[in-house]
Amino acid sequence: MIAMFDSGLGGLSIWKAVTRSLPAWPVTYLADQAYCPYGPRSQREIATRTLQICRYLADQGATLIVIACNTATSAGIDHVRKALPIPVVGVEPAIKPAAAASRSGKISVLATQAMLASQRFDSLVHRHAATVEVIPRPGLGWVEQVEAGDLNSAHTRKLVGDVIQPLLQQDVDHIVLGCTHYPFLAPLIREMVGDQVVLDDPADAIARRVASLIDSRPILPMTDRHYRFLTTSPDPAPMAAVLPALIGMSYPVQSTGLD
Repeated sequence: MIAMFDSGLGGLSIWKAVTRSLPAWPVTYLADQAYCPYGPRSQREIATRTLQICRYLADQGATLIVIACNTATSAGIDHVRKALPIPVVGVEPAIKPAAAASRSGKISVLATQAMLASQRFDSLVHRHAATVEVIPRPGLGWVEQVEAGDLNSAHTRKLVGDVIQPLLQQDVDHIVLGCTHYPFLAPLIREMVGDQVVLDDPADAIARRVASLIDSRPILPMTDRHYRFLTTSPDPAPMAAVLPALIGMSYPVQSTGLD
């Protein structure tokens, strides 16, 4: 079983890529909605929570875990890899390909406050973007809008526009979607930036990485395919209500009981 988790529903952008690439594999998705959003939390708190959730997923039978959250990857993946004997795949902003492909020499990275303040982010910029100007911007309020399934209201458009419009005056030609929630706002961002700006989303690269780690394992028949959706919220109804807007399908959602 492949298991993945995010602070909330943003990791479903990774879920879509993984299930599209590996349709015969069962996948369990956990949304840590009791702690969402992670962005304002400390690195230590996020790291502790990440390890707790990954241990829970391993106990549920996961043979591979995807930390489908940039913030949790940054804070906790090293601890998880040391603690668990199974493959663990993380998510990082696609800074390397954006910097390599930029023609203007200016890229922007949109991410949570915690991700932008992390040592991992600084390391990525230092290693992969030394020859370009990197303009980091937090998508304030974006996570909450995606969690609510509100992808195109006037309020959402204002929140996105407040970040995107100033970038259009700075000759940015690549925008890195450095939070897994943000791809759900990509159609709105695309409307604002036009076709001249590339939106860099690592979802397909993550799916390829997952496939490379499990391709030697037996593939289950299609009839055994099973998708599970879990939330740490005591009330699973809101997540169930939003799933169709984000993945185009309805599924039952269970509460994990995790504190």
